[in-house]
Amino acid sequence: MKVSFSIILIAIISFSIFAISEDAGTSGFSFLKVNYSARAAAMAYAFTGLANDASAVFFNPAGLSQIQSKEISTTYMSYFDGIQCGSIVYAFPYDDKTTLAAFSQFLTATEDRTLADADGNYAGTDGTFGISEVLFGVSASRKVLAVLDLGINIKYLQESLDEYVGSAVAIDLALLHQTTNENLKVGIALRNIGKQLTYYTGNEYEEKLPQLFVAGFSYHPDEKFYATLDIYKPLEFDFSGRLGVEYQIHEILALRCGYKSNAKDWRTGGDNETFAGLSFGFGINWQKYTVDYAIISYGDLGYVNQVSLKYSF
Repeated sequence: MKVSFSIILIAIISFSIFAISEDAGTSGFSFLKVNYSARAAAMAYAFTGLANDASAVFFNPAGLSQIQSKEISTTYMSYFDGIQCGSIVYAFPYDDKTTLAAFSQFLTATEDRTLADADGNYAGTDGTFGISEVLFGVSASRKVLAVLDLGINIKYLQESLDEYVGSAVAIDLALLHQTTNENLKVGIALRNIGKQLTYYTGNEYEEKLPQLFVAGFSYHPDEKFYATLDIYKPLEFDFSGRLGVEYQIHEILALRCGYKSNAKDWRTGGDNETFAGLSFGFGINWQKYTVDYAIISYGDLGYVNQVSLKYSF
């Protein structure tokens, strides 16, 4: 009896992940949990098994091998509470089997400075303080077999909270497998494996990075339609699922939607809880330009918008 190569790979990595997760705790550098791609966002970030554009660096760097020409992509997102964030990626085929990329992402915000009395009780506010986070990374994808691509990210990140600064280095490991069904691909990614380099205080308390294991599937029965599924396992939280659909209704227009299974976390009995976990968006392709837009519902927390612009050389 033949056993699918993708199932074996998923099993091997899953066992190692579960062994790590026994000691997992609350993580720091939480901005690593924010994803950047309006196309992927509209599909509920179910992108690990697809990852066929420059934004693959944020989901599955092995997918970069699918890029046929140089691409530069930038994304802007207006997040909750005035948080502004975005990214830029440059990806290019190096040779017939290797694709490389460089990328950066940022986040900035301003918060009220909270005061406390001698007993630790709330005592009002006194001005504001800034929060800033920046990441620089490089990626490489290599086609090692006709049905298997491997990918890696190497990332340096720095987070500033008022006058306190911490930094870390991390890697992402990933693969993309073409199954015996020509319409089905499987992606696996282990993200944010790393270590803190500098600390916020002299106590040198080490923040754990938000490590994440993802297994993703993409089904592409015809040139106009993609269906995707991602299974997420943050090491400090439970499993969750993401479903996404993309349909090319015209050569210049694609429509997308998606759903996150952990939507119950954002349902608090308000008017918007019905839409929690849903996402919608579209993409417009014109010559060498692509504009993508997504709106994501976080239930009663509100909505988040993302816009991406890509240029293919």
